[in-house]
Amino acid sequence: MGEKRLRACAYVRVSTDDQAKHGLSLKSQLSSIQAYCRTREIDLVQVYEEAGLSATDDNRPQFQAMMNRATSSERPFDMVIVHSLSRFARNLALQATSYDRLRKVGVQQQSVTEDIAKGSSGNLMRNMVASFNQHSSDETSKHTTRAMNENAVEGFYNGGPVVFGYRSVIAEMRKDKAKKKLEIKPDEAAVVQRIFDLAEHGEGQGPLGARAIAALLNKAGCTLRGARFSNGNTAGILGRTNYIGYYLDAKKTELGEPIPEADWVRVPCPPIITQEQFAAVATRRAQRNPRVTPPRVVNGVTMLPASVARCGQPNCGVGLTVRSGRGGRYMYYTCSERANRSAMACDLRATRREALDSIVLDTVEQRLLDPDHLRLLLSALLEKSDEADARRRRALASARARETDAKTALNNLLTLVETGALSPADPMIVERFARHRAAAQMASTEIDSLERQLRISRKSITPQMIDRFGASLKERLRTGDANFRRAYLALIVDKVEVSNSLIRISGSKSALEHSLIKDGATHSGAVPIFDREWCPGKDSNLHIVTNTST
Repeated sequence: MGEKRLRACAYVRVSTDDQAKHGLSLKSQLSSIQAYCRTREIDLVQVYEEAGLSATDDNRPQFQAMMNRATSSERPFDMVIVHSLSRFARNLALQATSYDRLRKVGVQQQSVTEDIAKGSSGNLMRNMVASFNQHSSDETSKHTTRAMNENAVEGFYNGGPVVFGYRSVIAEMRKDKAKKKLEIKPDEAAVVQRIFDLAEHGEGQGPLGARAIAALLNKAGCTLRGARFSNGNTAGILGRTNYIGYYLDAKKTELGEPIPEADWVRVPCPPIITQEQFAAVATRRAQRNPRVTPPRVVNGVTMLPASVARCGQPNCGVGLTVRSGRGGRYMYYTCSERANRSAMACDLRATRREALDSIVLDTVEQRLLDPDHLRLLLSALLEKSDEADARRRRALASARARETDAKTALNNLLTLVETGALSPADPMIVERFARHRAAAQMASTEIDSLERQLRISRKSITPQMIDRFGASLKERLRTGDANFRRAYLALIVDKVEVSNSLIRISGSKSALEHSLIKDGATHSGAVPIFDREWCPGKDSNLHIVTNTST
């Protein structure tokens, strides 16, 4: 009676279509495994196929099913066969733990293309191969992310779910690579425009919130690519900058580490709505947020956004609302705490709306937007930008030197292994290889981050740029309807505190300078959307203070 034949399962995997095109298709892997089993008289009893998933982790349904089945109490397999260990795992820790899990239940792990002996030497070689596989995966991931980041810098779309209102189209071909950009999809863009119109004006009864807009669209039979509109996805549409001409990309380094928000790449796309409408809607939604503003303030009609106008009386600080007087002939700003509870809650005196609006607008125009003063505010930050760039250049030179040293050490080790002078199974070689590889990766990540920061660092600020910026803001604060002017005022004023003796207007000048550069206001005449502070901090605030009695 002959020996019992070994039973095996095959695990085959591809992560991308490119692998299938270059000889690593599921079919070719399985064919190699079948030939291996025939020559060794092994029974191949089951095949697990995994398409389109990376092996950097174990979040793979077929892999999990294979491991669970192989280690079950039934013991249906004597071995798990793969085309190469890289098909099984591209992560050293995952390879080691999975191999140990199989070994403990007596299941062998076998690679068709890598003849790894049994015993301690084989284990070391297996870990060496796994280390090289992880290194290859890390390098591929790094180059892929770098290419995607560069693709974003050049203004191309990196793929993924396309934002509602757009479709992706091929903009140009580079060899066999299609470079794509976003293009407006007219039927969806019309729905986007309607959503913003409803958020800004409503349908005769004032602006609508996301929930009300969703209900109206669903009633009219509109869909979000077949799905119903909801409070969540409608609010998401109202917050997407795609609709005013750009989106943010390149948010992580090659190793998946987050990049500071200021260094994200801004990718242009066709706008569907105006920046003015987006600003007006964003400001109104911020005012109506119940976590920021009390309900009575939300419902008030104010020139100053409720999130900006605050009570300056001691121990108060709540938002201001508007109440009518003299039978509705006059409108007054008053403390919402006093309005909601009683006159005993706060002793802030009411201030005529027209008077306070005029004081704030005049002060911003005459003090903040005075050309000489605005130049002083913004030019002071230019020196800080130059100093930061100088530090980045010094750090870049140091990182490049470290990367060169690490790569030279790696190449020397690989040369010694290739010539047979050193064994890849030598524990010292394994340790040195891992150490130099980690140093090279860290230096490379730092280099790419610093280079990107230098590429998109602040442009030079000229007096002419500042003058045009200030003039643009003045014009928008003095023209247009009330909603339009209110939205622009909210962009540059962070807080207006009103007490019985003082009006204090404050903001951050660094945000003002950031807006000038980031949003290209000097070129397009557009006012930045979200940056609204223009005084630097507690110790150096301009503290524009106006006595209400005068």
